[in-house]
Amino acid sequence: MSPTNSKIIGPKITSNLRDIIAKSPTLSPSACTTTPPLNLDKLTDKYRHSSKRIMFFDYDGTLTPIRSRPDDALPSEDMIAYLKALCKDQDNTIWVISGRDEAFLEKHLGHIPNLGLSAEHGCFIRDPGSPNWVNLAEKIDMEEWKAQVAKVFQKYTDATPGSFIENKKCALTWHYRQADEQLGLAQSKECHRQLEEEIIPHFPVNVLIGKMNLEVRPSALSKGEIVNTLLRKHNHVDYIFCAGDDQTDEDMFKSLRESQIVDQDATFSCLVGSNRSETQANFYVPSPAEIVNVLNVMHLAVPK
Repeated sequence: MSPTNSKIIGPKITSNLRDIIAKSPTLSPSACTTTPPLNLDKLTDKYRHSSKRIMFFDYDGTLTPIRSRPDDALPSEDMIAYLKALCKDQDNTIWVISGRDEAFLEKHLGHIPNLGLSAEHGCFIRDPGSPNWVNLAEKIDMEEWKAQVAKVFQKYTDATPGSFIENKKCALTWHYRQADEQLGLAQSKECHRQLEEEIIPHFPVNVLIGKMNLEVRPSALSKGEIVNTLLRKHNHVDYIFCAGDDQTDEDMFKSLRESQIVDQDATFSCLVGSNRSETQANFYVPSPAEIVNVLNVMHLAVPK
């Protein structure tokens, strides 16, 4: 179901909550054979009967589809509208935890009141209602390891037409989405091997395998660490929703699976776009469009 068929803002409301749930493909068991599909009836019931909620969303591949050019992955009007509506509810605390840098998140999501933001896989945070970013990696030396990683990435960039290096404040990312698919995949495996052999043993960093990219960043910080920190701060919540699409989000899912703060029956961790068996997520949806739909479902779950 396209989210444009169920606007929640303005006079063009054309579907009630039951219609949205009934039409959603996430309820079809045939949509997934390994990780169970997200049960919207259960999600709605738990949401409706909760009093304090916290939600964590990845950005690329979760709230918006993956694009060949990262700058083209812009938020839809529906997604912005639904996030705004959820953030207006004082019982909700909502965070977007992304690999993007602060500038991108600030530009495209920073105008949403009461939305928390975390950039570069947990290296930077901006609390809900605050205009200021906090650098959690400011005491970590970046120069030496970034210089060595840049040399490795440059080698594979030169050998892989269409690939490029993204230099973030706390990470280096090698993108090969615009390269020949087979060449890019082969080069990424070789690049990963070289990083594991020449970089990882000598520096406190990790290699993150993303969708058509490799990223090296400090091992002391991750999306999972941010989730743990926020759960300790909001230890009174009785409902959790978390969505992500790739290996970098497994840290979040793992943190939630191990958490003692909320009953697992009221925790909805959701893998987007894949039903791989090795995920730490509890549920699955096929696409970012369905996550946008879930935003709408949650908003409509509590009558206003």
